[in-house]
Amino acid sequence: MTPGPVSMPLDRTEPEQLVVVEDLVKHFQLGRGKRVHSVDGVSLTVRRGEVLGLVGESGCGKSTLARAILRAVQIDSGRVVFDGRDVSHAQGKELKALRRSMQLVFQDPYGALDPRMRLRTSLGAPLVHHGVKNKQDRRDRMLAMLERVGLDETILERRPHECSGGQLQRVVIARALLLEPQFLVCDEPTSSLDASIRAQILNLLVELKDELGLTLFLISHDLRVVRYLCDRVAVMYLGEIVEVATRDDLFLRPAHPYTKALIAAALAEEACAEQTAAQLEGEPSSPIDPPAGCRFHPRCPIGRDRDLCHTLSPADSPVGDEHLVRCHFWPEATST
Repeated sequence: MTPGPVSMPLDRTEPEQLVVVEDLVKHFQLGRGKRVHSVDGVSLTVRRGEVLGLVGESGCGKSTLARAILRAVQIDSGRVVFDGRDVSHAQGKELKALRRSMQLVFQDPYGALDPRMRLRTSLGAPLVHHGVKNKQDRRDRMLAMLERVGLDETILERRPHECSGGQLQRVVIARALLLEPQFLVCDEPTSSLDASIRAQILNLLVELKDELGLTLFLISHDLRVVRYLCDRVAVMYLGEIVEVATRDDLFLRPAHPYTKALIAAALAEEACAEQTAAQLEGEPSSPIDPPAGCRFHPRCPIGRDRDLCHTLSPADSPVGDEHLVRCHFWPEATST
């Protein structure tokens, strides 16, 4: 008998784990008893000093997962532990202190900044909120961080519409780093930028990670960015993590049919991508009414016609060291 679904196993003895997510669930209630299954039982770890990538199609729950980890949205169940402290139940001063250590870089820098405010006000707001009362101290900190991200003090008197997208994204990164966080969540940090600016921002993130000892959680739909920046990669489909592996293992030996399709579409030669696209039919199912069994089975070239995939959610299977996949028939996927 095939075992039922289990969460991604967690080794709590590893001292390098900075963030531990355990069976996290976040649904959004709609009218008439319906709800959106944005995040459904996700478990994963982020190790201190690494870059963990999260990939998947739009609407699969990536941004909701990131915000749930940061307590920007309240979770329904499960637990998030940051540096040994329970974020999911923290309140008041404890939560405020935790948020200094966990910061978010938004996808759209124009949307992340108040268009009516000069950038000195927007940039200094986190310092004011966290008790840095001395005006000169705040200015000194802002200037030092602006220099780190490649900007000078003249930008402080501008408003967002007076800056380029690349300049604003550097401002957003600087604002996130002003409180000296350990953990930085980057939600599609280059998707709204031109290609020429995108590389500059990615290189900046690499430099800042090494210089400041940051741990990064990078959300992206661009697998080229993930391959360039990340140490490990998690693949998300319809609210669930379906595969986790080191970067090289994931790109060289993908075990889930969905992961194979993503990589083929983004990176493989044109003939291979066309072949995979023909196998991967249709659009993702609605998160309001996810399918029973394996959520990928309606589109899966392996499990589309198999009763087991229609009825039973797969367990997480070890493929190799640091490589887990949620698929009943993953050996078939790796052999094709």
